[in-house]
Amino acid sequence: MSPLGQPMVGGSPWQGESEQTGDGFLSLRGVNVSDPADALLTLENVTKAFAGKDGTMTQILHPTTLTIGRDERIAIVGPSGSGKSTLLSLLGTLDMPTSGIVRYDGDDVTAMSEHRRSDLRAARIGFVFQQFHLIASVSALENVMIGLQYTALPRAERRDRAATALEQVGLGHRLRHRPSQLSGGEQQRVAIARALVKQPDIIFADEPTGALDTDTGHTILNLLFDAADSGASLVVVTHDPNVAARFPRRLHIRDGMVREMTGETTTESPQSDGIGQLPLTEDAERTATTREEDNHA
Repeated sequence: MSPLGQPMVGGSPWQGESEQTGDGFLSLRGVNVSDPADALLTLENVTKAFAGKDGTMTQILHPTTLTIGRDERIAIVGPSGSGKSTLLSLLGTLDMPTSGIVRYDGDDVTAMSEHRRSDLRAARIGFVFQQFHLIASVSALENVMIGLQYTALPRAERRDRAATALEQVGLGHRLRHRPSQLSGGEQQRVAIARALVKQPDIIFADEPTGALDTDTGHTILNLLFDAADSGASLVVVTHDPNVAARFPRRLHIRDGMVREMTGETTTESPQSDGIGQLPLTEDAERTATTREEDNHA
């Protein structure tokens, strides 16, 4: 909370309607107003729906308004099928909303042509996926160079930058190896280097540790945080409560509704929700304690 008792969202007071839900979340309605200079990406009353074969519309994402600031670290959590990947696709401009506006650095992305959106992604946005999406027939170095293929940089400079990015993720000795010659963790490092090589404003990672063992996943997450320390915002979709706990800001999505996770105290959730531990505010914690005492009475 702010000193004036206002809810804090992404480091800024939430101006608009909000209500404490009693389960450790803040339900958000309104506009997160922060310094425009700090706002990198905003969703303004964005929705997403798909038409079924019979023409019936299914709402995947309910009206959502949020701001991602520069240098922010955000985890998006929630059960399978809740809309996490849909939200990530909208934030990353890979998909367009059914209604509402997406703004990137103040520009209305929804008004751009697909060609211009593609240029935006190529120049300023990095992506890391669970399945790596590497080209099997080329080396690690060439896979990372792909991250720069739509730039005007000479090939020699692209090669140098790709080699430097691989050095940064600890693969300077594996430049010539193809994906089949690399472990799963090494392949994910190549994917991270490909995202970093363009020096993006923001990195989106969809379950980047999901296919890896715990130790390797920890290493991969550290690499992503190192990238954020270099000036990029970081948004990660995860099912892992241990991964989510490392982020100062967490968004929970369920049934297409996005809520900010608040509070510093955690407790076992009565429902799994795919995140294991949920934070409670003081009021929610007090309510849970009272219920427990009543049960023992």
